[in-house]
Amino acid sequence: MTNVTIVDELVSSKIVAKVLGISSRRVQQLTEDGIFEKEKRGQYNIAKTVQAFVAYKTGESKLEKKAREGGYDAERTLLTRTKRLIEENKLKIMNGDLHRSNTVKAVMNRMLNNFKSKLQALPLKAAPKVLGETNLLVIQDTLLDEVNECLTELSEYDPNMFHDESDDIIVDDDEAGEGD
Repeated sequence: MTNVTIVDELVSSKIVAKVLGISSRRVQQLTEDGIFEKEKRGQYNIAKTVQAFVAYKTGESKLEKKAREGGYDAERTLLTRTKRLIEENKLKIMNGDLHRSNTVKAVMNRMLNNFKSKLQALPLKAAPKVLGETNLLVIQDTLLDEVNECLTELSEYDPNMFHDESDDIIVDDDEAGEGD
């Protein structure tokens, strides 16, 4: 048996697929997506390909890898991308498509407390209605109506509740179109 140095070994996509436990088609897809790089026609550097696959599976992008290795341009690009994501999220908040966790928490707490209060008041409200009733169906219908009335508290979702609770500036669709 001969010793093979695998570090700079060029192999076919079939071998890459077998080593990584994926299909040959998936190797092609990852190559098209820029995860893998072909060294020569249909040939891959096995060491680089395995490293790229591990980085891909762990979520580390090429930019993150370059930044980790000290590349100024890559670090700058990551910073720019992060700033862009922050601005996109601010825009989503302004459009009402994204809500801060403290706003969601406050609105949901208020809704659930209202629901809890209605449930706790249910016996006091329903008891007089069914007090002298002997017909089981009438009692069940009365209780069901009262329970459904309590449940409407949860079904009355209104996105404006989140806007009202938030300190963020919310831009309505009407306001956004005024500048056009």
